[in-house]
Amino acid sequence: MEPGRSGRRWHGGLAAGVLLLAAALAGAEAPKAPASKPPAPKAPARDAAEKAQAHYELGVLYHERLFEHLDKAIEEYRAALKLKPDHAEAHYYLGLAYHTKAKLTTEDKALYRKALEEYRLYLKHNPSGELAKSAQTNIKALEARLR
Repeated sequence: MEPGRSGRRWHGGLAAGVLLLAAALAGAEAPKAPASKPPAPKAPARDAAEKAQAHYELGVLYHERLFEHLDKAIEEYRAALKLKPDHAEAHYYLGLAYHTKAKLTTEDKALYRKALEEYRLYLKHNPSGELAKSAQTNIKALEARLR
C-alpha cells in the first residue's frame, strides 16, 4: 500500500468477499457461460442435488479465499509496521484483520487480544484520525467480548 493511502480498498474487498460468500450460501446461482444449445432436461431431484453441491463448493471456495486473503493482509500489514512502526492506518487495519478472522473462526480470544492492541496503537499514533471513532467502538466491543 502506498504511504498516505487508507486500507479501504482491502476493507471493500473483504466486504465483497463476505457478500459473495453469503450469496453463495443463500443459494444465489453462479454466473453461467452462454450455452451453444439448451441443456437436456434433468430429473428435478438430481438437478437440485447438483445445484446444491455446486453452491456448496462455491461457498467453500469463497470461504477459503476469504481466509487466504485475511492471512495475506495480516502479513502485509505486519511488514508495513516492521518498516514503519508508527503507521497508524496499518495498525488499524491489522486490528480489523485480526478482529475479522477471530469472528469468522471460533471466537479466538488470542486474535481478539491482538486486534485490541492494534486498535489501541492506532489511537496512540493518530488519536484524532478519521478511524479513531471506529477504533474506539471496536475497542469497546472487544473489551466486552474478552470479559
